[in-house]
Amino acid sequence: MGQITVKQLEAFVQVAHLASFHRAAERLNTTQPNISTRISALESLLGLRLFNRDAGSVRLTPTGRKILPRARAVLTAMDGFVAAAGEDHLFEGVLRLGVTEMICAQLAGSIPARPQ
Repeated sequence: MGQITVKQLEAFVQVAHLASFHRAAERLNTTQPNISTRISALESLLGLRLFNRDAGSVRLTPTGRKILPRARAVLTAMDGFVAAAGEDHLFEGVLRLGVTEMICAQLAGSIPARPQ
C-alpha cells in the first residue's frame, strides 16, 4: 500500500465538510481537478469509496462517515505537532531548509525572468 498524505486527508475532510469538490478546492487554494485526484488516490489506497457523486451532489458513503472523525483526528494531531514545534524547550539544534528560486519568487508574488 502506498502512503496516505496530509493533503489527501485535508481534501477528504474539506469535501466532506463543504459537500463540494469546488468549494474544497477554494478553501485549500488549489483546483477542483487536484482535489478530485487527491480523493481518487485516497480511495484507491484504502480500497474504499468515500463519497457518492451525483450530478452536482457529493455525499459521504457510510464508510466515509465512519472514518471522517479519524481523518479529523490526524489533522488535529498534525496541528498539535506544528504548534509544539514553536515551543523552543522541546527542540534543540538547527533545522536547515532548502527551497528553489521558483518557490521564493512565488512567495514574493512574482516569478523572475529566466536568465539568458
